[in-house]
Formats: sequence, C-alpha cells, structure tokens
Amino acid sequence: MLDKHRVLAVTKCDLLDDELIDMLRDTLPEDVTVVFISSVTGMGLNELKDVLWRELNSESNKLQGIIAE
Repeated sequence: MLDKHRVLAVTKCDLLDDELIDMLRDTLPEDVTVVFISSVTGMGLNELKDVLWRELNSESNKLQGIIAE
C-alpha cells in the first residue's frame, strides 16, 4: 500500500472562497494529487471520480505489477 499513489480529497469546500482554496493548495504536499470537493454543491466530484479512475488503472497501481515484485 505504501507504493500506491495517494489522492487527497479536501471536503466541505463550498464553505471556502477561491482565495482560501489557493492558500490551502500552497500548503499541501506536491507529491499528492489534491482535489477540492463539496457533496452539497457537487464541486469537484467529477474531477475526483476521474482522478480515482486514472489512478486505479495506472500501470503502477495494477495488482500484476505488485505480485511480480
């Protein structure tokens, strides 16, 4: 699990303005994919779905590669 890519979903972003989101983005680690979401407004949910799908299907996350190691 430690070799898997990580995705960070920051929730409740409907309560934040764009300036605060930009400030938060600057403080987050660069090696982690970050998606700002809100379940109330639907903000970022399609992006999160796409990021998760891409990560799950990436070569580095496939089970065959892990078994071979």
